[in-house]
Amino acid sequence: MKLLYILGSILLLSLVIIYYKFNPEVYNFFPECPFHKYLHLDCPGCGSQRAVHALLHLNLQKAMDYNLLLVLSLPILILQLFFKIYAYFTKRNLVLRFWYNPNTPKIIFVIVMIFWIARNLPFIPFKYLAA
Repeated sequence: MKLLYILGSILLLSLVIIYYKFNPEVYNFFPECPFHKYLHLDCPGCGSQRAVHALLHLNLQKAMDYNLLLVLSLPILILQLFFKIYAYFTKRNLVLRFWYNPNTPKIIFVIVMIFWIARNLPFIPFKYLAA
């Protein structure tokens, strides 16, 4: 299990370095979204790579313009990651209880679907959600 945490940390650090050094708008070795490429619509993840690059450069406004859902969900996901790491090393179980509620996956699904639909509507204010 310790090896898994070490490998995960190395992978995460590598991705942070790559996304910090290389702008996905400029370099073409980053994967394209097939949904956007073929349908010309934004999926819930469209703009996430550019948002991560902007966040790593401390440009919160630009990151929110690329993918608001990612920016709003990252603090919760990072907090959960820290709780997991803390629990692993201290053997004290620290959790965000809402993750274990049976309705949480349904709520997350609904939020993602609403975001997906809303960011593809061609009216103001929904146009601002587009990547």
